[in-house]
Amino acid sequence: MGGPSAPVSVLFVCLGNHCRSPAAHAVAQRMLAGRTFAHFDSAGTSRAHVGDAPHAMARSEGFHRGYRVDHRARQIHPDDFEQFDLIIAMDQSNVDDLERLRGGVDLRTGPYRDVEPVQIQRLRRWDPYAMPGDEDLADPWGKGPYDYRKMFDVIERTTPPLLAHLEWLYSERV
Repeated sequence: MGGPSAPVSVLFVCLGNHCRSPAAHAVAQRMLAGRTFAHFDSAGTSRAHVGDAPHAMARSEGFHRGYRVDHRARQIHPDDFEQFDLIIAMDQSNVDDLERLRGGVDLRTGPYRDVEPVQIQRLRRWDPYAMPGDEDLADPWGKGPYDYRKMFDVIERTTPPLLAHLEWLYSERV
């Protein structure tokens, strides 16, 4: 199909934009590998870590896997609900917070609204190992290195199917 050449804009969201969402942002950005069908950012529903670097264990585990996890935390802004085609939450609590913050109304103005009817979704929608009732990406904050490794394992196996979906959205733009 023809249409605009704007990339699919994706916002990864967790509670503090301190562990999971900046890790997902870094992994997706690296796996995108210079292709132009998507654009990524990340934010938190809380302002607890605004301006902070990602958690040291997220940065360390990311570095060991070849990712640059260096996003400065920010809180989601009302404009994000208009500007991002897809908002990917890490868990159901994030989804609930996001729905409350946007007032339950889809405010998207971009070209992908007709192709992707649900703006707010959980990351593990694309996880080939996710089972019903197990769609949340566990928050490693306050836990040990094993939990950060496990978080990255889930993000790394989930990102290729997510990117395939985004590439399909881009090809179907109206």
